[in-house]
Amino acid sequence: METLKKAAETYGTPLYVYFEKAIRERARIVKEVFRGVNLLPTFAVKANNNPNLLTILREEGLGMDVVTKGELLAAKLAGVDPLLIVWNGNGKSKEEMVHFLEEGVRTINVDSFEEMEIWEGLNPESVSFFVRVNPEVDARTHPHISTGLRKHKFGIPLDLLDRFMRRFKNMNIKGLHVHIGSQITKVEPLLEACEKVVEASRRYGFEEINIGGGWGINYHGEELNVEEYKEKVVPLLVGFKRVFVEIGRYIIAPAGFLVLKVVLVKKRKEKVFVIVDGGMNTLIRPALYSAYHRIFVCGKSGAGIRADVVGPLCESGDVIAYDRDLPVVEPGDFLVVENAGAYGYTMANNYNSTPKPAEVLVKKSGELVLIRRRENTMDIFKDVVM
Repeated sequence: METLKKAAETYGTPLYVYFEKAIRERARIVKEVFRGVNLLPTFAVKANNNPNLLTILREEGLGMDVVTKGELLAAKLAGVDPLLIVWNGNGKSKEEMVHFLEEGVRTINVDSFEEMEIWEGLNPESVSFFVRVNPEVDARTHPHISTGLRKHKFGIPLDLLDRFMRRFKNMNIKGLHVHIGSQITKVEPLLEACEKVVEASRRYGFEEINIGGGWGINYHGEELNVEEYKEKVVPLLVGFKRVFVEIGRYIIAPAGFLVLKVVLVKKRKEKVFVIVDGGMNTLIRPALYSAYHRIFVCGKSGAGIRADVVGPLCESGDVIAYDRDLPVVEPGDFLVVENAGAYGYTMANNYNSTPKPAEVLVKKSGELVLIRRRENTMDIFKDVVM
């Protein structure tokens, strides 16, 4: 609590604060779950792209799962070996393909027949392709972050896999890839998807597999039981020579906090609004997914008011939290949003021409280190041509 307050007083708000110790601990939990499996754990850079944080994960033995040239650059800045980078995504262009090959990336998840046709034309050397399959498994998560059904834009339906393998039998296909969604808190859908893909892998004699990720964290009382996952899912993978996973949120979300300052407390007969200096421009998940994040106030406890915590932007949907019991707050108090390490900064935006926040790392020693400066207003307009 005091560390977060000190960070806010030193660097201002809105502010993202990350704890190195927590990042390393969560990365080690992931590796421990797969003990006995020849694992290449990769971090999903879409969750958090700060190269300083990626460097910590590289030091913990993780590769990177990237979707764009920007995420690839973040991994490079963190010193990640291109051979430990997996390129994912459903919209790869030919120009991007050439770029990734030039950068030395050699593990690629292919999302469609149409994509593989482009790769076939390029005829790349020394590339290992993994075919993303769509297993028709409901992830039981928010519809916007569910990816494992036929109606979703990702992957090739399992019942078309035979056709795909015949069509591209001359390509260097090393295995299958599956990822059915994000923030999954039940083991059952992950187990069902893994069983289907392991069965298909054995049918084709594949010795490598990418089982994706999607591990849910405790935003509001429920998270994935990793011990149950270890007991039920991991034994399916023991026979493979190499297993890839892509874990993002589970590692980085609990290690990060968003610190906001109370600007005004607006009292109405029917509602109290605590207005803070960052809203859906700093954390869009509540507006986008109706996501729940726990909130506390630095230096205060108890429940003195029930209020909506809202941002300063010109949208009624600019809300961090609805109907929360909070201590009596006043302008200048620091309000802290938990589990903001994932999909916080990477989904931040400049709506209403607001600069993006700074990012700070709390080292294991307790030292505060600025790892991304706060934008200023001119940064927003630096690319404007007049």
